Amino acid sequence: MITLSIAVEPNYIAGFAPLQPAGATDFWQRAFNAFLDLYDGQGKAQPYLAEALPVLNTDTWQVFPDGRMETRYHLKPNLVWHDGAPLTADDFVFAFTVGKPSNGFRTGDVPFTLMDEVVAPDDRSLVIRWSGIYPDAAVLLLGDVKFGLVALPRHILEKSFNQGIDAFQQDLYWTQQFVGAGPYKLDRWELGSYLEGVAFDKHVLGKPKIERIRMQFITDKNTGFANMISGATDVAMDTITFAGMLQLRQEWAGSQTGTAGFTVASFSALYLQHRPDFVNPRAVLDTRVHKALAQAVDKKTLAETVWAGDLATLDTIFDPRAPYYPAIDRAITKYPYDISASARIMSEAGYTKGPDGSFVSPTEGKLSFNLQSPNYRAEPPVVAANLRQAGFDVQEQPLSPLEERDPQLRGSFPALYIQASSLAEIQQLGRYRSSALATPENRWRGDNNTGWTSAAYDSLVDAFSVTLDPEQRVQQRAEIAKVMSDELPAIMLTDNPNAHAILSRIKNVQSSVAYLTSGRITWNIEKWELQ
Repeated sequence: MITLSIAVEPNYIAGFAPLQPAGATDFWQRAFNAFLDLYDGQGKAQPYLAEALPVLNTDTWQVFPDGRMETRYHLKPNLVWHDGAPLTADDFVFAFTVGKPSNGFRTGDVPFTLMDEVVAPDDRSLVIRWSGIYPDAAVLLLGDVKFGLVALPRHILEKSFNQGIDAFQQDLYWTQQFVGAGPYKLDRWELGSYLEGVAFDKHVLGKPKIERIRMQFITDKNTGFANMISGATDVAMDTITFAGMLQLRQEWAGSQTGTAGFTVASFSALYLQHRPDFVNPRAVLDTRVHKALAQAVDKKTLAETVWAGDLATLDTIFDPRAPYYPAIDRAITKYPYDISASARIMSEAGYTKGPDGSFVSPTEGKLSFNLQSPNYRAEPPVVAANLRQAGFDVQEQPLSPLEERDPQLRGSFPALYIQASSLAEIQQLGRYRSSALATPENRWRGDNNTGWTSAAYDSLVDAFSVTLDPEQRVQQRAEIAKVMSDELPAIMLTDNPNAHAILSRIKNVQSSVAYLTSGRITWNIEKWELQ
């Protein structure tokens, strides 16, 4: 058995669930789930449960004159769930049937909103009928914690679903009684401590080479580091700090003890509250204040101070490593670090500096900005120091793991919030859509926590979502980035690393490339070996 440490105890391990995720769930979801497709270590999509992926303008991906589409999959033979029951195309139909936002699923955006119907002509044939164009239909896996249309076992879940949404969401299937089709079968879950999986001998890619894994819940990163030093943990997944990773890398250099590094599947941003019902001070609603805040953040120093200069600074939601990024870079408005420019913008907006050097409103008095962030984030002290130097009175409020998971708190923060989110393009686009607003009515389950809405943005994203021409999509990305850079619903900061460490006795562990992920270092966990 090998021991892997993960930073939080999961609230579910399914690849598709009617619950909000907690932490970087793809670490463990990859171990217990199987999907139609999978990104490999080079970021290339491969068929997984499917025999092949749809190809445009063939019988597997047809676009009709009226703008509708149809994609077809043929599942590999003899697929089974961990409990031995057959996994069929009907399990995907069931997932589509129950996987609505009203049932708690994060499906209020593309591609799900464009899926008109999912049918199973037979046990191995799956047909998705689309109401409109979706240019990324060949690969439904979206990266990070969104795995596209994931099968759910009808033979297990249909009973609780028919009993009502509360029974469905509280079904122990999502936790201690989980049944998936991934490399490992859940064997034991000690609440508050660990979960264990045993190699699934009927896994579609072959039985894992390591018979048993234990995922230990290590919330304290000092403990995570100590466990790696002592050898109590074989693999640390986001349970050591970036500084700890650098220290291990240095200490292990030239030895055969292990390797330490990081993957990038997300980035950090400073989000601004846009809802009048929650905002305080009211100045946060002023776009000019957004721009002044942006010019008061020294991203270069932030990257050097927090990330040892190893991570990129960002200006948009789009990945700067993408080949088309120069077109975006030319289109956007940028806000280089400039305290004088920040003060000038605030002055133009009607704010002056009081006797203590902090900005004052003619009607509200001294402006005090609450900055919330999970208590493990390293950026808040640096960003807060930048803002205070520029004249913004900032009060830091670190959030406990329990508070961080509270969707209402995430949606009703009063001023500023620093957090990391997936680099996946489709997830970032969905994060700012009006249709994705987190509200009391939807139990705060939407991805748009800032409350920012823009008709221009929504229209551009709608058009982007139905455009097949690659060059036209590049221009649309640039226009989307321009709107966001002018209104600044959030201030992008830097890449966000997931630090890891691996003892040398574990072989074949490979990091995945930035942006396209299927579990980061666990993407090929069935191929790991213990020596």
